Amino acid sequence: MNSTASLFFKSGVLFLLVGLGAGIGMAASHDHTIAPAHAHLNLLGFVLSVAYGTYFALSPAKANGLLPRAIWGLHTLAVVVMFPTLSLMLLGNAALEPVVAVSSIVAFVAALLFAFVVFRPARATVTQPVGRVASTA
Repeated sequence: MNSTASLFFKSGVLFLLVGLGAGIGMAASHDHTIAPAHAHLNLLGFVLSVAYGTYFALSPAKANGLLPRAIWGLHTLAVVVMFPTLSLMLLGNAALEPVVAVSSIVAFVAALLFAFVVFRPARATVTQPVGRVASTA
């Protein structure tokens, strides 16, 4: 598996664990105020990270370079910022709404870049058969 796919899978699993922990915490406290943040973490953090990782694992020619790493960085940053700030906003800190909005925009930019990667043609690689020397004529 390529390193970009691995990054998405590893961060997705971490988001899953935090999301499950938040769900267990809500169940134990009988306070489901942050349920929308929990849902965002599970969907954007786990499901979308694994979807991105799966695509890059299945399309290794598109997984190399700066752009796939930038997508991972932007997506991960958005999730890491969104979950706690959305949770605090839902708990009554309305002043964090602009931060939640910016993190949503960052997640959207990452998705737009991912769409660009998906729709652009893969770069062709030229390989020489083993044992043959390229002709200079």
